[in-house]
Amino acid sequence: MIRDMDLIRKILLAIRDHDGRPSASEVQTLINDTDNGVYGYHIALLLQGGMMTGVDTGPRKDRYGVSTLALTWAGQDFADNIVDDRVWVSAKEKLNDAGLNAASFEIWSQLAVAKINEFLVAGEIA
Repeated sequence: MIRDMDLIRKILLAIRDHDGRPSASEVQTLINDTDNGVYGYHIALLLQGGMMTGVDTGPRKDRYGVSTLALTWAGQDFADNIVDDRVWVSAKEKLNDAGLNAASFEIWSQLAVAKINEFLVAGEIA
């Protein structure tokens, strides 16, 4: 299965913006994602990648069983860097312009940080 960075972004930002520690099924409802297999795969990637923590409650009918999701320090940093749509679109455009179909979190983070730095130098972010 191919990692969908747009879905990764939606998941991280939903957790970031949630009051409390949602379950995986609650986040899935918040982001209106309906493909359980793809969604569950991305939840597993985020957990394995150390971007978030959660309590494994075991598989549930048609849902990925993880509760009390919370971003780690790395997950919070990444979410903060990609929350601005201009930053996200810029990173996607740079990857597309380079002919790349996929890149690591590190590359996505570097592109986001570079765009944020551009905004700061240009005085576009207070």
